This record gives sequence, C-alpha cells and structure tokens, in this order.
Amino acid sequence: GGGVRLVAHVVLHVPLTIGEGTIVYPFACLGFPGQDVKFKLGDKTAGVVVGAHGILREHVTIHAATNDHTPTTIGDRAFMMVNTHVGHDGRLGNNVIMVNNSALAGHARADDNCILSGGALVHQFNRVGRLAMLSGGTAISADVPPFCIASGRNIMVGINLVGLRRNGFSREDVTRVRGAY
Repeated sequence: GGGVRLVAHVVLHVPLTIGEGTIVYPFACLGFPGQDVKFKLGDKTAGVVVGAHGILREHVTIHAATNDHTPTTIGDRAFMMVNTHVGHDGRLGNNVIMVNNSALAGHARADDNCILSGGALVHQFNRVGRLAMLSGGTAISADVPPFCIASGRNIMVGINLVGLRRNGFSREDVTRVRGAY
C-alpha cells in the first residue's frame, strides 16, 4: 500500500499484502511458511494480509496461512511490539496491541481492541474476545470472553473496565457487562 515503510533488513515472502501507512521495523519476517508439520515448503498458501496504519516493531514474525483460500490476517492499526508472533492461519483484529514477547499460535485469534501484555501466550485454535486483556505472562489454552481480563494460566480475574470506558461504553453498558461476568 501507499506510504508503507520498510525501515531496514525486513524480509518478506509472498503472497503478502501490507496496507497503506504501515511501518515495518528491522528484522521482521512476514509471510514465511507456518510452523505446521502438515504444511510443506511449496504448498499453496493464501499468504498474509496486514492492514493499514500498523506498527510492526523489530523481530515481528507473521506466518503464512496453511490453506489457499483464507490468509493469516492482521487488522488495521495493529501495534506489534518487539518479538511478537502471529502463527499460521491466525487473525488479529483492528486496534490490537501485542506487547513484547507475546504470541498468538496457529489458528488462534484476538478480536478488535485486545491487549496481549508482555509475554502473553494464546494456544492454537483459541480466541481472545473483543476488548479483552491478557496480563503479562498469561498463558491461555481456552477462549477468553469479550471485555474480560485474564491472568496466570486460564484464570479470569475481572472485566476490562479501563478498556470499556476508553472505548465509550456507557455506565449502563458497563453494568450489564458486570452482570454477565
């Protein structure tokens, strides 16, 4: 896309699309085959699609899809800090922040406005719901509901009040989320 900046020493493997205004920092590797024993070098892939206006810092890795119809997808305005990873067939929503050393395994997804704090890990095929937050060092091997905070190993510790307020949820909406939790 227009205005994409590859700062230096970025390695890209096609098929790959990067949306306008995205900045990719040194030593990022985008679009290489996924770490899946069933996928062989040369197999057809839908590749990777990175949205617009993202920031992909040093050593980010995003692996290509292991199918030929649905790419690994990174939404608009993603902020992937140093050494973050999205595995093959993963999906990162819009406005997601991945803090240093966090990772989304193959076929996993993090929906819009999530935060994966430092060292947070999401096991394959799991989902982190919209506006959820994983505390630093969290390891998830089960889905995290929208609007919740997870910590430790598969432990829900509350709702993401700060995230809800910052995203314009009314007091009544927050009360409803609390009741559902």
